[in-house]
Amino acid sequence: MEPRLGGPVSGNQIPPVDYLSWYVPRLQENRPHDLSQSGFAYDWDFELSSKELLGFWKSGDDPAKWVAERHNVELRQVCIAHGACQAISLAILAALPEDGPRVVGVEMPSFAVVSQSARLIGCEVIPFSRGPNPGIWKLNRDEVMDILPKVGVIALTPVMNPTGEMISEEDQDWLVDVTKKAGVNIVSDEVYLDAAKGTEFYRPMYLKSDNAVSVNSLTKTYGLGPLRFGWILGAPKIIENAKHAFQNMQGMASSPSVSIAGAVFNNLDKALDAIWVARENNLPKLLEVLKKHGIDWNPPPFGIFGAFSIDTDAVEAMHQYGKPLGLLATPGGMFHADLKNYLRVAWGGDSGEFTNAMPVLSQFLTSIQEGNA
Repeated sequence: MEPRLGGPVSGNQIPPVDYLSWYVPRLQENRPHDLSQSGFAYDWDFELSSKELLGFWKSGDDPAKWVAERHNVELRQVCIAHGACQAISLAILAALPEDGPRVVGVEMPSFAVVSQSARLIGCEVIPFSRGPNPGIWKLNRDEVMDILPKVGVIALTPVMNPTGEMISEEDQDWLVDVTKKAGVNIVSDEVYLDAAKGTEFYRPMYLKSDNAVSVNSLTKTYGLGPLRFGWILGAPKIIENAKHAFQNMQGMASSPSVSIAGAVFNNLDKALDAIWVARENNLPKLLEVLKKHGIDWNPPPFGIFGAFSIDTDAVEAMHQYGKPLGLLATPGGMFHADLKNYLRVAWGGDSGEFTNAMPVLSQFLTSIQEGNA
């Protein structure tokens, strides 16, 4: 179920995103106790006419300007994309050196799109690790040094999916230093990082070095999951490359998506404030359930999800015990085989629904413990 790394692919060699193949059918079951969300649930309220939705590109406005102003960068440092998934592929294409190896080093654990999209654009993909020793999420520096001579790009997700753990500043600075010396660029998937704004953990890679680009979107921390509106931030030369790639592969951004993004962009901090409220309301209830079952776990210091060990294969447990209870949460093995006994639980949903799900999660954990007895 974990991401499938390897060489370039096409046709029937293209690997599925096993997490989505597993998750979407279960999401469509509408299980009443859903703790699987990878994005924040925020109730945006706005109205747009069909003329506004379809006619954005005649408005004279520039969505890249919104992003530039929010991040206090120059306009030439911003490339708009259709969500983070497309932005990751564009960023890898843009960051690959002209005459260097078409090989991408990808941090594991990771979401399969980060790992596998490079294979679809003709790259070999090789892994390096952060963790996954239980509770220890340090960068494996020996692995990084081993692959650096072989790669043109390093791709990572600073706020790790599924654990929610932020890369340490020491590892972050070290990675910037060694990649610059090696002439390797960094593509950083930061769709969860904005939940850390205002804290010591908010450390976008593009601010660390001109060899790093940051990918972000309105999907995960801003409660706009159905919308595909993302962006890449970085040095002007790489961003120019990304814009060329976007024009060749996409042409123009979707007018409805950009119109909806424009309707909320000036109010994005409301969603970030609401994340902290949801965390304050919901996370203690989760910790109480885990403590009841003897699970000693320190949640990540910010964000909307985390992952803990349940001492059994989470895919099997979700099928055997979760489905009959109407419970849905995400198995960690979808992101790395060494996390097959981990379960990702999100606390960014409706507080009432989350509260109602806690006795069900408790029964789920009881069933596992009785089954292991």
